Amino acid sequence: MFSNEAITYKHDQTDKILLNKMTKDSELKVYMPTLPYFNLISLINGTLVKLSDSKRGWDYYLAYKHKKINELTYDFWLRDDVHYQDGTKFDADSVVENFKHFIEGPFLYSNIHNALDSVEKLNDYKIRIHLKIPYGMLLNDLCVINFYTKKYYEKYNWTPSLTAQNTKGPGLYGAGPYIMAQGYATGLKQSKKIVLTANPYYFEKNKPYINKITIYTELPTKEVINDISKHEGKLDIAYIPYNKKTEIVNSKYAKLLISPSHGNLTVHMNLIKKDSKLKNIKVRQALNDAIDQKKLIKFAFRNEASVSPFLLSSNTYFAKELSKKYLNKKPRFTQKQLHNILNGLELKVITQDRFMSVWKGIEYQLSKYGVKLNYTVTSDEKVVLEKLLNNRKNIYDWDLLIWGNEDWNGSPWTAFFTLYTKTNWCSIDKDDYLVNEFEKLFKLDTNSKEFQKEVNKILLYSYEKAYTLVLPSPNIVIALNKEVYYHPSEMSTFPLWNAKITPYHWSVRKEKLDKSRLNYLYPIRIKNE
Repeated sequence: MFSNEAITYKHDQTDKILLNKMTKDSELKVYMPTLPYFNLISLINGTLVKLSDSKRGWDYYLAYKHKKINELTYDFWLRDDVHYQDGTKFDADSVVENFKHFIEGPFLYSNIHNALDSVEKLNDYKIRIHLKIPYGMLLNDLCVINFYTKKYYEKYNWTPSLTAQNTKGPGLYGAGPYIMAQGYATGLKQSKKIVLTANPYYFEKNKPYINKITIYTELPTKEVINDISKHEGKLDIAYIPYNKKTEIVNSKYAKLLISPSHGNLTVHMNLIKKDSKLKNIKVRQALNDAIDQKKLIKFAFRNEASVSPFLLSSNTYFAKELSKKYLNKKPRFTQKQLHNILNGLELKVITQDRFMSVWKGIEYQLSKYGVKLNYTVTSDEKVVLEKLLNNRKNIYDWDLLIWGNEDWNGSPWTAFFTLYTKTNWCSIDKDDYLVNEFEKLFKLDTNSKEFQKEVNKILLYSYEKAYTLVLPSPNIVIALNKEVYYHPSEMSTFPLWNAKITPYHWSVRKEKLDKSRLNYLYPIRIKNE
């Protein structure tokens, strides 16, 4: 009735048999639940510099070097081997034209719109950026100012938006490794399915390795786990909840990959909502004190996170040292005081379904102090973001809201912008002190000691104010088809141009899958470099 044969696991050997050249039939199917519009941009568009896992947070891309002339002037040298996907040349004229459109409708969630003055052509492959005021995060912000062809602007125009990502439709409009062949994604609007095809003009030789990628932006968690663990050809790469690791490790078709991350799970407290009990600082502090992060890591995160005293991930360079000092911080309240402050508190939560295992851990801990949580659950991230980004205008009836805040900026601003009351990404009604501190931060060089001091000052202030419910800093947990190689970034970028497959992958294999490929595999754990 029961098999006496012990279950055995093997180490992944995929890297030894990878296909290092693209084949026309190669295809990947990807579940992208967090910031799909943002992750998509790096696949289809080009920027002067791109997000990087390095300490500085960026690396050169369509520009190959730059020079800071003075506090207000920066020169950039452009690559001369880049073409857009329609074959037109990428040059200084194109960069200047793109910046003109951006200045007309910039994103407003940093200070680039106040700092940027103009962009000047010096020669065919050299440009000069002029600033109105010193701006230390210029290079970080340039990672997300994307370039489009003239035809894109003629068809769609440029319109400012809360996310300022204008991927409004398919076409040969970018300079990135992939062409958007089907779908769209602009932040608060996106198609459920997006199809990408390899860009034949892409300048990095022999990349990408996969010809076609289908991206799914809205899938229920149950369907995701079923499709990748029990089938071939339905999903190849998927972010999964922490409590679903076992299903993947014990799958014939999937393997588990765990990687460090600079992102965090941002839990907003709605202080814009009238008569909110969260306006009371003691209630906010008590909620944070009531969370036992070590137990939450063990039971809800399944040991895939680290303790974080602040809203900025403790894995990031800028928060690492201060986080260590605050790991064993003394609680602000006794157990009795926590119960007196929190007993009877009822909170409305907005969340994606993939975070429910974390919420159940939070709920269990808070229930000991008489707190009740009521959930609005969706598999669609844009439903969550709409309640956040339009909250200042519509004042929605929620108390706590969670989203996966991956490191989209390569600096502490990744977390701080959720505290900046001048942006729609913030759920604080007013804090003039913070606004003033951010104005100071904007002017500082990110490599300076003064910048780190200011970061520490803001982290400590945000800790005292308890504007967010601070959770542990999570790892990236991904399920992969066993015949896929993929190395995730610690940043908010999906480097699918580096993904590869083996000859046994369903998209290129002609015969039935050999039984030897169905062995259970040990989890792959990537360490910080």
